[in-house]
Amino acid sequence: MILLEEVYKKVVTFLNRERYKYLIIGGIAAGTLGEPRITADVDVDIIIDKESIPDFLDKAVTDGFEVFKDKCLVSAERTGVFQINFEDFHVDFIIASTDLETTAFERAKTIKLYGIKAFFPSPEDLILLKIIPGRDKDLLDAKSIVLRHKGKLDTNYLETWATKLCDEAEDMRIWTTLQQLLKD
Repeated sequence: MILLEEVYKKVVTFLNRERYKYLIIGGIAAGTLGEPRITADVDVDIIIDKESIPDFLDKAVTDGFEVFKDKCLVSAERTGVFQINFEDFHVDFIIASTDLETTAFERAKTIKLYGIKAFFPSPEDLILLKIIPGRDKDLLDAKSIVLRHKGKLDTNYLETWATKLCDEAEDMRIWTTLQQLLKD
């Protein structure tokens, strides 16, 4: 039986070899930057234009991933997200499309996990990326990152982005959530 660690190493090796710009996000990043937790997939934020996705998928197939190309292309077009598989696990790719993601890529950190170097967002960027969807699991992840990096976080950066995101969404939830996390 294959482990998630092996899937992580396989996808990171693929992305590094092909020189894609990516960030590991989701449960693996939350567990690395915050409190370790169980996750069942690998989540990747990637800079890729939609015209390059067919070539990306072909390379993934060559590298041993299972790909449902038509489904991936439709999903990427409709939602900006597509998924490939390896054994019993899937890898979700979120196509970067926001100013926050652009900045997160500029601030990326290289972290060695399972013996392989990969690109991760800064703690501040992952906190913001977790607050945006606001699911309970995401907010617990954000809280664990805040607690682990307490006293070392760039709160000015966090508050500046929270303000911008709230203005764009015309909703104060992100600001309010951030303030609560920083206060706890």
